[in-house]
Amino acid sequence: MTNDHATDTREESRNLRRTAVAGIIGSTVEYYDFTLYGLAAALVFGPLFFPGQDPATQVISSLLTFAVGYLGRPVGGLLFSHFGDRFGRKPMLVGTLILMGAATVAIGLLPTYGAIGVWAPILLGGCRVLQGMGAGAEYVGALVMMAESGDRRRYGLRVSLPGMGVFAGIVLATGVFAVIATLPEESLLTWGWRVPFLASVVTLAIGMWIRVGIRETEEFQRLATEKRTTRLPVWEAIRTQWREILIGFGLNGPYLAFSSLTQVYLLSYLTGPLGLPAGIGLTANLVSSALAIGTVPLFGWLGDRLGRGRVWLFGSGVFVLFGVAVFGLLATGDPIVIMGVMVVGISLGLASMYAVQGAILTALFEPQHRLTGVVLVREPTAALVAGPAPAFAAWLVLAAGGATWPVGALYILSALVAAGSLFALRGRSAHAASAAVGAAS
Repeated sequence: MTNDHATDTREESRNLRRTAVAGIIGSTVEYYDFTLYGLAAALVFGPLFFPGQDPATQVISSLLTFAVGYLGRPVGGLLFSHFGDRFGRKPMLVGTLILMGAATVAIGLLPTYGAIGVWAPILLGGCRVLQGMGAGAEYVGALVMMAESGDRRRYGLRVSLPGMGVFAGIVLATGVFAVIATLPEESLLTWGWRVPFLASVVTLAIGMWIRVGIRETEEFQRLATEKRTTRLPVWEAIRTQWREILIGFGLNGPYLAFSSLTQVYLLSYLTGPLGLPAGIGLTANLVSSALAIGTVPLFGWLGDRLGRGRVWLFGSGVFVLFGVAVFGLLATGDPIVIMGVMVVGISLGLASMYAVQGAILTALFEPQHRLTGVVLVREPTAALVAGPAPAFAAWLVLAAGGATWPVGALYILSALVAAGSLFALRGRSAHAASAAVGAAS
């Protein structure tokens, strides 16, 4: 009996480790794909797919195709999460990874405007929508897999681990694109930009190999055994937990605004209005995201020790300061100053909020509709906020005659909404508030 128990314990530990690796690898693939598209939209898609427009309009048009991908996220998220809540977390994770990776490789094979005219941006937008559909439930699935695996003692740290994959994907995509960007312009615009998209097939294969070997979560197996799965998880989540969904909007929307503005818009601002070499922004993004791979689990651990609410408020405070000072600091044109700004924004601000967000959101929802509940929070806000934010910021600056204060105000307003939503959550039931924002007991 003792030997059987020891064997089961070892097997559970092995599966937990594999599940953690699967979550990190899957998130790496997802954010490699999405970051790669954002970088290409900011730096090369304008002349390739919208050649008849002036440079400023090219940037806005290419950033709008970045936004289009977020429209596919709610559709894909709800579709895949429905089956994940009904039939299991594992098959949903495999399906999303395949769709997302295939769409990214297809982008690398697309003909440009010079070859097929207006069909080029249309096909680009279509691939971006498919990419978004796969991403719509992939990261949520990884969060839920980690939330439903292991004990509660290190819940926050464990659920933060897919966030490491997020920043690893950003580092990988930025590093690859930074190397490609050193090519002569003619080579970059003919074949060089395609290489990072086609290389996604390698990360896809690794992710598939890892994910096929993981087990279904024990919590979902109990739901299935007890026949407590629901036929319509989306309706059940909306009917019983609509207040938590609304609070989740207020938590997730501001974070996504911070992410898109900092990692996409500021890059185009550095190379556009400021006229700085693309390598400065790419290097700053690369170093900041590399540091965030380490700070995400650190902030996840601090959330368990000090309370996830305190870590969330710290991140919100960072972006209040960011909104006040960021454009003045970037205007110096000093690469060291720019590096420092991005380190604060990404490896402290974004990393701290990202580290605790997954634990906060997964704790809000009952297991029979947990995937769907988190998707209902994340993906509509992604479509409405994260996708349009870079293009909206570019339009604000254009409308203000080149003044950047409206974007700084947007940072501050988003931070206030994020902090206010946390306090609204604390006003809910003691159980929900304790699970979502309290320190581990």
